[in-house]
Amino acid sequence: MAQTPIGEFAEFRPAWQSFGVWYFGIFIFLAGPQINPETWVSEALGQLIATLIAAYVVITRFTRMYRVSPDTLEVERTFPSHVKRQVKISDITLVDLRRGISQRFLGVAHVHVYAKGPEGEVQLRLNGVPNPVRFKQVLVDRGASDQQVYGAFRS
Repeated sequence: MAQTPIGEFAEFRPAWQSFGVWYFGIFIFLAGPQINPETWVSEALGQLIATLIAAYVVITRFTRMYRVSPDTLEVERTFPSHVKRQVKISDITLVDLRRGISQRFLGVAHVHVYAKGPEGEVQLRLNGVPNPVRFKQVLVDRGASDQQVYGAFRS
C-alpha cells in the first residue's frame, strides 16, 4: 500500500480558520457597543479588547510551527520562550483528533499526539491542524500506532 504523501504537512502553521471563535469575539467587541450604546463596554474599550484578541491570534499563528518528516514529528513554539519538541513517528502510540462542531464545519482540529519517550509518555499538542483526518493518515502510514479513541468530539 502506498503511503499518503506528506505534502502540505512537511511544514505548516495553525490554520487561520481554527481561530473562528476568536474572530467572533473580535466582532462582538467591535460591533457590540455600536449596536447597544448602553452596554458596560465603551466603544474605546471594545476596540482595545478586539485589538488584544487580534494580536493574540496573530502571535499564536506565527509563533507555532509544525513539521513532519518521513521519520519525525516536530512542534516548535517561539513565543514567549523558544521550545522545540520532536518525536519519532514510530514511537507515536496515539493520534487523538479533538474538534467540536464549529471545528468540524471549518475543517480543522486540535491534534494530541502521544508517544513513548525516555521518561515515559510524551504529549505533543498541535492546534488548528487543517485536514486533520489526512494528517492522521500521514502519521499512521509512516508507522504511528492507531488506537481507537472513544468520547465526545473524537473521530
